[in-house]
Amino acid sequence: MIWILGVLCALALVALFFPFVFWIDFGADFNGTRARVSLYKKVLGSFHKNFRKEASDRSRDDTRKDVPEKQSATQVDTDKDSVVEASTATPAAPVEKKDTPKQTEEKTEGPTETKATVETVAEKDEKESKEAEPQEAESKEKRALTDKEFWTLLLTPEFDSRAWWSVRHLTSAFLKLFRVRFVNCFVEGFRMEYHHMGYAAALNGFLKSYPYIGDWDFRMDWTRDHDSRIEGHVRISVNLCRILGLSIATLFYGGIVAWSFWRRRTHILKTGELPELGFIRSKIVKMMMEDN
Repeated sequence: MIWILGVLCALALVALFFPFVFWIDFGADFNGTRARVSLYKKVLGSFHKNFRKEASDRSRDDTRKDVPEKQSATQVDTDKDSVVEASTATPAAPVEKKDTPKQTEEKTEGPTETKATVETVAEKDEKESKEAEPQEAESKEKRALTDKEFWTLLLTPEFDSRAWWSVRHLTSAFLKLFRVRFVNCFVEGFRMEYHHMGYAAALNGFLKSYPYIGDWDFRMDWTRDHDSRIEGHVRISVNLCRILGLSIATLFYGGIVAWSFWRRRTHILKTGELPELGFIRSKIVKMMMEDN
């Protein structure tokens, strides 16, 4: 049994720390953009957009729209002529219909039936009003926050500090979820004065020692024959352990913010006292109320 538990623990650790590597190949120039996402060597999806083709298609659509507009103008003229001819024709005289004996009897019996229906509707309205009174009393007890109370609660300095603290730690946990690395990324086609390009090339060599920035190569167009373009690859690594850590961090920091919000909300609903805000925060509250 011990060796079985050891094997299961080893498999669990391998599953938790096994890296899933995603590759993103991208490129862009004045003609279009392209991108491809793959898991290891399996292509998950690709994107391609050609700017020149879209411009040519738009020009063709514009030329096609001109012809139907001319045809519609001729159709409008013919429709006007048909309307004039129809207006000159004499209208037919309306035919009067006489009521049958059954219809006269139904008309006389109508008012008596409406009185009975009015009485039943009034009785129903009284019953519904009696039933709605206790419901209205309950809704008054469980009222919602007004706009002023809601924005005042959000802009309280203590609540803001706790919320930003939670957001900052949650953002750092999210950034630690992925391990991003750029591979063979470059931007070429920089055309400036020769001494300015020399300064830029020296700065590029200095930035090679910094992470992320050093993975990019900024190429100067010394010969003036290279078009501007960007190309490279992005390697993103993630595992189940980091995903589990991010989920726990989200629940923890989100719970802190939710608990502080509901605690202050219940205090405001019970006492009706609002915390005092500074000049700038009170102005923001008034602006938000005016927008709503």
